[in-house]
Amino acid sequence: MCDLPLCVQGVIWSSLGVGFGDIWDLVVAHYHPNGEMKRHVRAFIYVAAVLGKESKVADALFKLAEVKEVHVIPGRHDIMAVVEVPRKLLEPDAQSIYWFIVERIKTIGDVTDTETLIPIVSASKWSD
Repeated sequence: MCDLPLCVQGVIWSSLGVGFGDIWDLVVAHYHPNGEMKRHVRAFIYVAAVLGKESKVADALFKLAEVKEVHVIPGRHDIMAVVEVPRKLLEPDAQSIYWFIVERIKTIGDVTDTETLIPIVSASKWSD
């Protein structure tokens, strides 16, 4: 067990009461089931749409196979989509997500802007 703060993407986990063992358990549970690397990259994509076209854009997003969830939300962005794209062997995860956004999301009419969050470590009640 390490007493030093564990810093991942600028978050000091020890200040949150989370130790190295806890983080490692999350990494093992989420990213390496049965000793294998996950085959998909998950991202949360905030999408802004033309005023009055939010439902149309949300429907178009949900038709994409890679989009697992769509939420219409209030605020600066109109929609939050949870996506999973195939992980490529020699391509960084961020680049896989980037190409999905450029090739699939940006081509949907009435999309005006996107912002993307790619989690480093995740835990959820409905994970595999």
